[in-house]
Amino acid sequence: MPLALPGIISVGVFSFNHAWNEFLFALVFTSSERNKTLPLGLATWIGQDNIYSWGMLLAGAVLVTIPVVLFYLLVQRKLVVGLSEGGSKGE
Repeated sequence: MPLALPGIISVGVFSFNHAWNEFLFALVFTSSERNKTLPLGLATWIGQDNIYSWGMLLAGAVLVTIPVVLFYLLVQRKLVVGLSEGGSKGE
């Protein structure tokens, strides 16, 4: 089990990142304004007539990425230590 922990953490990080940034699934299956995900909400800021508010759009993109970066920073140490432990031969 100790050798499997880095793999489990890696899958957790990638699954969290994928679920957080899922756009097409939310676009197809979300019908109410209340249940929109953050990436889908950012996409609605782009106007119909191609008038972009770049400042608001980029500020929103930074705010959406902050939880992913914080999550990665929290598990980074465990991930790196576990991967390097799995490479040693048990000395």
